[in-house]
Amino acid sequence: MKPTELQEMFLAFREQCIWLRCYYNTYSALCESGDETKELLAASASIFFDNLNAIFSEYSWLQVCKVTDPEESMGRKNPTFEHLNATLRDANRMTDEITLFSAGFSRYRELGKGGRNKFISHLDIEAVLKGQAIGEQVQEEVTVFFEILYGYVDAVGNAVDVWPLDFRASAGACDVIDLIKTLKNARQFLPATSLRNRDDSALTLSQ
Repeated sequence: MKPTELQEMFLAFREQCIWLRCYYNTYSALCESGDETKELLAASASIFFDNLNAIFSEYSWLQVCKVTDPEESMGRKNPTFEHLNATLRDANRMTDEITLFSAGFSRYRELGKGGRNKFISHLDIEAVLKGQAIGEQVQEEVTVFFEILYGYVDAVGNAVDVWPLDFRASAGACDVIDLIKTLKNARQFLPATSLRNRDDSALTLSQ
């Protein structure tokens, strides 16, 4: 059966959320897996993984902004949670659960607004010259955001009669976990390197 227009809109939004979770899972595996992994990556290619850390951090923030943008900007509709909510209200499919998760989205967006406006969507010359970072967040805030993200998608799926999909894990063949395993197996051939004298990147999604 062909999906309805509302279901298609939801599926398109969910696809963006899946990619966001995938980006974060890769970032987390590389940068939040403990000292052993950090030392392994530093010994393998410290500059490359520092750069990758910064790229994943900034791009993940950009994706968060995309799914939490206003319903409309510059005369164009945005496929965001606000636009989806407006469509749900028009179709009398809005629920209290969806409203609750939506409030969490709005709160998290406010937390990252400074970083978005000064570093991601635009560059603020004063912030750049002062060497400020994107606006670091504690791990608990990041964890709560992804719980809200998954809960919202699940609730909307139920409201529009689309089967649920658990996308919290994104492991698969040839993924970042396999990369780390390969580096561990090759560790005996890598030069001795320590993170103790290495500066961490200023661009981090969590601390």
